Amino acid sequence: MSMPPPSLASLCLEWRQGLFSDLPWERDPANTLAAGEAGGYQVKATGYPHCAYLKPVRVCDEHNPRGANEKIVADLAQDLGFNVPPVLLHRRLNALLGEEIRCCVSLIMYPEQYEWGMIWDLSIFPPPVQHLIRESLSHYSKTFALDLLIGQTDRNNARNVILGVGSGQPRHTELLFLDHSYTLNYGNRWANNAWSNLEMVPIPPLFRESLDKTLVLEGADDIAQFSEETIQQIVARIPSDYMSDAHKATVATALVGRKNLIRDFVDRNL
Repeated sequence: MSMPPPSLASLCLEWRQGLFSDLPWERDPANTLAAGEAGGYQVKATGYPHCAYLKPVRVCDEHNPRGANEKIVADLAQDLGFNVPPVLLHRRLNALLGEEIRCCVSLIMYPEQYEWGMIWDLSIFPPPVQHLIRESLSHYSKTFALDLLIGQTDRNNARNVILGVGSGQPRHTELLFLDHSYTLNYGNRWANNAWSNLEMVPIPPLFRESLDKTLVLEGADDIAQFSEETIQQIVARIPSDYMSDAHKATVATALVGRKNLIRDFVDRNL
């Protein structure tokens, strides 16, 4: 997997260690990003060198804590070395009536972004480019193990992975895996130990064909060895108005249990 350059890596670590962003984020009039199902938009803060994506705008019910899910998954990914932008919680005090206040901001890491849906139809590319695309995607196979851990249901989405392109020379690039609102215990789906039933992550055929099983298993092993205490800490520090205590207990228990199930699932199903 490609990792961010050192200057950006230090910023990602700062966001991982933090919980809330108190920056005065405002809607960016230069926004070119379309809102997803939960609503959201690009934001900027005066004097801050990076923009972010704020979500959700739609109000979340108690069983769909979108902002909390995004923060938990981003923190797990940062610690495990997976390609997910860092996230901070953010209370949106200027929300309109009927809109969500309990939001989060996801760091926009690179000035250029391209959705991976652009490359799904390999037939439009000459054979050498097709090989390069498959090879490039295979380097991100470990991230598939993370999607299994969190129960990702929306990876087969043309907008949920992007290619970030830096401004330096040579131009640094990396794929970034986005949108983790509908993961973890959304809809209370992991209640009554239902978390123990791992299901195949829906992914586009191109990514499925490019997966390197050895790398996926390495990702599974990294997750299995991940500290249970750290998982508990990541979940426990989420404020109770973002995610109820009962919901947090289910998420923590599920993550600790699921992390030891991934290798066997991959062995049997890939």
